[in-house]
Amino acid sequence: MSDNLTKSYASAHGSQPDGRLLDLVHSPLEAVAAYWLSLKKTLDQRKNGKFLPEEAKHATEPFIKHLLKLLQSGLPPEDCRRLAGIKQRNLLRDLHRKLDLLAICLLGIADNENPQKVLIRIISKFSISPIFEKEVFDIAQQALQSLDNPKTRERFLLIDQSMKIEALIINMMVYSMFARRNDLKKMVVFSEYIRSYYFSEGMALIQDGFEHDFVKYRLILLRKEILADMENKMEMSVEMFLGIRKGLAYEDLFRIYDSFTL
Repeated sequence: MSDNLTKSYASAHGSQPDGRLLDLVHSPLEAVAAYWLSLKKTLDQRKNGKFLPEEAKHATEPFIKHLLKLLQSGLPPEDCRRLAGIKQRNLLRDLHRKLDLLAICLLGIADNENPQKVLIRIISKFSISPIFEKEVFDIAQQALQSLDNPKTRERFLLIDQSMKIEALIINMMVYSMFARRNDLKKMVVFSEYIRSYYFSEGMALIQDGFEHDFVKYRLILLRKEILADMENKMEMSVEMFLGIRKGLAYEDLFRIYDSFTL
């Protein structure tokens, strides 16, 4: 059973061709577990110590990258768990806020709200605005005028929770401004640039004509599910990381994964 899991994770949604996880939001629990199981096998096979620093260097998922760095440290397990917990809280807080911002943008689109009001609602989520209002509108306006350019679309229609907050705000305003001026059905072609299934589902509901209250209800529910799922995958990753750190056998590591499944 564990061998089948390890063989299947490379092709699972959320994994890159080389097996590294793109992110924990979109990667299923099985893919995350299989990553750690595969890492365990590789570490057992390569005793020269060169693999782990290289793996950490090329890891793109921030929480996984953090754990890989801790795996190379001389810190005791209790310190590793504490530091992993700090990183987990910070990343979950960042994800929670980004989902809130995406919801503000989506509900603004659903209500055909003035983009300026949408931006004010977004900025109100910060104690200090991460971006200047005029700058946002200037960049978004320029992007709207050159959406026929494939490079412009790839840059300014991208919606991904892993983006820098400033870039995410600008791109959300591109969507908000476009929706204000055009038929929402025209935005269907933008779906290929949306890498957030939270935003993608919200857009789909809006385009299907669902009313504001239902869209808001669904977004709140989905946000709770995403955050809970993310927390579960993070906690499992910590336990499997500590298992590797302690030198547990491969089968015992698999039992850790099994504890996090239904």
